[in-house]
Amino acid sequence: MMRKITKICLFLTIALFLSCGQTGPKQKTRFVPSVNVVTVRRNTVTRTVELLGTVYGDRQAVAFSKITGKVTEIAKPEGSFVSEGDAIVYVVNDIPGMDYKPGPVLAPISGVVGKVYVEIGQSVAPGVPIAIVTSYSDKVKIKAPISDQDLNFLKLGARAEVFVATYPQETFLGRVTQFSPVLDPVSRSATVEVTVPNPDKKLVPGMAASLRLILEQKPDVLAVPLSALFTNGFSKVMVIEGTTAHLREIKVGLIGDEWIEVVAGLREGEKVATVGKERIQDGVEVKPVEVSSQ
Repeated sequence: MMRKITKICLFLTIALFLSCGQTGPKQKTRFVPSVNVVTVRRNTVTRTVELLGTVYGDRQAVAFSKITGKVTEIAKPEGSFVSEGDAIVYVVNDIPGMDYKPGPVLAPISGVVGKVYVEIGQSVAPGVPIAIVTSYSDKVKIKAPISDQDLNFLKLGARAEVFVATYPQETFLGRVTQFSPVLDPVSRSATVEVTVPNPDKKLVPGMAASLRLILEQKPDVLAVPLSALFTNGFSKVMVIEGTTAHLREIKVGLIGDEWIEVVAGLREGEKVATVGKERIQDGVEVKPVEVSSQ
């Protein structure tokens, strides 16, 4: 009997302990999403285009043979410096029964032999290109094709940044000095020419080069990063007022590479969401995280 009473008391003690630990239904933690925000401010909005081109000398000319015959000697191989009138290649007339001395193919200008198009023993004729000579001054030209859409925005004197694989950490600066107003009917592109100072002779004719040209630029305009706009038409942003998100339509101007001009709908100093804006809706509470905008 005593053993039974002891078991009952133990059961009641455990039940009382468990009931004391329960203080009521467990409350759910409300989730507040975090979003990165930037401050609307005045900035320079720039739109550029990137092109692939080739480095040319300040001047270049092609050397031609004046006689029919075979190449007997390449006196100045590619990369050789020549003065105007120097022999680049020798050609001998190979008419049977005749004995001719080799005749020189002369450099048309002073510079560097950029390319020799023939080999020893090859037959040539008048009008056939033998070699190309490029002048090597303190500046070079870079020519590149540009599309018809971008050609309308191109201006003489526009700033250009030049990059070559040989010097990956270096940026060469130049200016647009010429461009063709006529499009190639096949490629639908024109040729733009950029002149670049080259005092150290780092840019060698024949090099491949990448160009970045400024097509449009507006300084000191109200702007936000491209990441602040929704992709459906660049007309809406999520404005953060305190900890509340508000979807707002805006009017935009120039769309640059990283920034976009705001014509109407935002005031300087307001906060707009960037990363995380797609996960929130109008009117919800958010946890804003301020990030710097360069």
